[in-house]
Amino acid sequence: MHVLFLGGPWHGERHEVIPSRRARGSEGLPQQYSVRESLGGALAGEGGGAPAGDRVIYTRRFAQGAGERRAVYVAPDYRGPARA
Repeated sequence: MHVLFLGGPWHGERHEVIPSRRARGSEGLPQQYSVRESLGGALAGEGGGAPAGDRVIYTRRFAQGAGERRAVYVAPDYRGPARA
């Protein structure tokens, strides 16, 4: 599923995120998603060999877009409006 990322190194980009469990639609997406400051991507908690300070942990939120409730991942530094 392609999900919009807000803030951090992937700001304004859509990336493929694989649902972590068998659930319908965006409810199965992981609650958190970790991205290296210089690209990459992994589920939060997975070891990637990078120090913790080199990663941004996005948190899954939901926003309204085109009349639908859609999942977005938001970085701690994002201060803009929720959008999908």
